[in-house]
Amino acid sequence: MSEEQAKKFIEKLRSDVELKERLSKFIKDEGFSCTLGEIRKVEWDLMMTHYIAGLPASEHWER
Repeated sequence: MSEEQAKKFIEKLRSDVELKERLSKFIKDEGFSCTLGEIRKVEWDLMMTHYIAGLPASEHWER
């Protein structure tokens, strides 16, 4: 997925309540009890860990 497509997906996820509900249901159906907000926080924390360690942010996404 291109960065532009990823940005569009995030924008849609922010504005489309039905999509957000379907994604949340998918997460629960797969046996996870986390929220989208918790997923974003963990992703942010991982990225910041790489930043503090001096790694390029792009390396975070490849791991």
